[in-house]
Amino acid sequence: MGGIPISVKLILATSIVVAAAVGTATWFGQKSIDDLTETSIQIRRETGERSIVRESELVVKAVATAVAFPLSTGTLADIPSLLDSTIREDKKTGENRVKWLVVTDAQGVVVGSTSGAPPKDKLDELERRLVDGIKNGDVVHAQSGEATDWVYGAPAKLGTSQVGSLRIGVSTAGLDKELQTSLSQAEDRAGAARNKMLLVSLVVLGIGVVLAALQGVRLAQPIKQLTFQAERIAAGDLQGRVPEDRGDELGVLARAFNKMADEIRHLLVEQAQKASLEKEMSLARQVQQAMLPPDTLDMHGHLKVVGYCMPASHCGGDWWTYIKLSNGRMLLVVGDATGHGIHSAMIAATARGAVEALSGIDERLLTPEQVLKAIDSAIRQVGEHNVLMTAFAALFDSTNGILHYANAGQNFPYVMKLGDTRLLEDASIIAASGNPLGDRNIPVEIRRGSLQLRPGDLFVCFTDGLVERANPTGKLFGDRRLRHALTGQPLPDGPALVHLRDRLVETLEVYAEGIPAEDDITLVLCQFDPPANRQSVPPANRQSVGRGAA
Repeated sequence: MGGIPISVKLILATSIVVAAAVGTATWFGQKSIDDLTETSIQIRRETGERSIVRESELVVKAVATAVAFPLSTGTLADIPSLLDSTIREDKKTGENRVKWLVVTDAQGVVVGSTSGAPPKDKLDELERRLVDGIKNGDVVHAQSGEATDWVYGAPAKLGTSQVGSLRIGVSTAGLDKELQTSLSQAEDRAGAARNKMLLVSLVVLGIGVVLAALQGVRLAQPIKQLTFQAERIAAGDLQGRVPEDRGDELGVLARAFNKMADEIRHLLVEQAQKASLEKEMSLARQVQQAMLPPDTLDMHGHLKVVGYCMPASHCGGDWWTYIKLSNGRMLLVVGDATGHGIHSAMIAATARGAVEALSGIDERLLTPEQVLKAIDSAIRQVGEHNVLMTAFAALFDSTNGILHYANAGQNFPYVMKLGDTRLLEDASIIAASGNPLGDRNIPVEIRRGSLQLRPGDLFVCFTDGLVERANPTGKLFGDRRLRHALTGQPLPDGPALVHLRDRLVETLEVYAEGIPAEDDITLVLCQFDPPANRQSVPPANRQSVGRGAA
């Protein structure tokens, strides 16, 4: 045996799965640590920014309140000391947030400022920024330049009257430095956590590979046994068995495998029997088809006859035959046994044999009614159960066109008139019914009659399988479509009758759209066509080829 052993494949596959799982878990863990670190830093940043804004606003409000009295009383000399005091207090905290302060009177004139205060043009620019700044009550602030520099403004009020304004520069550089320190510390902690997680992942991966190796070896042994037995089965040895003592899925597979071997052995025996049966069925079909008249056109006197018979399975219960008699007479019989298959085919063969036996005794006994009675008597004796058959028998006289018929439950045949242009015209139904043959509980009842065929008339006889052929929607072909398919068809000569039959069969198959027939189909066309009624018939078509039933 070549290739990579199954144990190695299992170890590799399991190791890859474990490595993928550990790697994915490690990646997600590290991603979670990074996300948590970033979230923590962001929260601290936002908290610090809100704190500096809040504290700056408190300073602005306090200073604005402090300078409001000197502004209202005109003691402007006190304002610089107040501002310097504010700077000193801020420096004592060590944060150095307040960078400068500027106080203006009600007319906007600067009346006090600290060192580092911006010049007038810069102060004017800051005033424009405060117009679009962020307001919180009377306090407004905006960014003054660098990302860490801000300007705050507030009115100096005494009561409800504004006596001046305060502008203060604030730096958040200290906060940013603290944030960078926090970020560095968070990164260090995250790196340590990642290293620990990586170490744990490597340990888990090693344990997984070891377990995979042990499990691979344990699973490979019974699989090798199954493989060996499969090769023996492929070589034709169905007697070997694999151990079934395991309690896991491999044990279930072993039991199923042994059962499969038994089933294969039984199937081989059944297959041989089925092949033999298929051969017998094929021979039975060939015999049955050989018993039917040929597919080619035949003539007897002034009668032309052609038919079609197709069973729904290997063998069928439909059958038809015609017997050429003396004085230009011809007997036509069409039968349809219940169902289809071997049983129905045997009944059909019995019925046909009864007709052949009767014809061999005396032609005078071959009246339509007597033929149907002979069929009834024959099939009543077959089997233990009642077997039914519908049948139609007709005796044609090709010299004068007289037709005698008898019907026992068969579909009503048609007589199609041939017009002056040798196109088929309206159809006349031969409405004669009767009971099906072979019923032991009901006396046989046969309807009989006769009619005169006119030159060119076409006699159409068929079984119910034709009109009951269904399309994919379940709708039946029906008598109306059959008559419509016949009406208007030309019959200038003998070959046209064969073409008409083929056209009807093709129309039926197109209607069915590939849906298999559920019943046998039989169609017989017989035309009374004296020479005086023909336009031009080739000599070959005027020759009788003898008896049409095998």
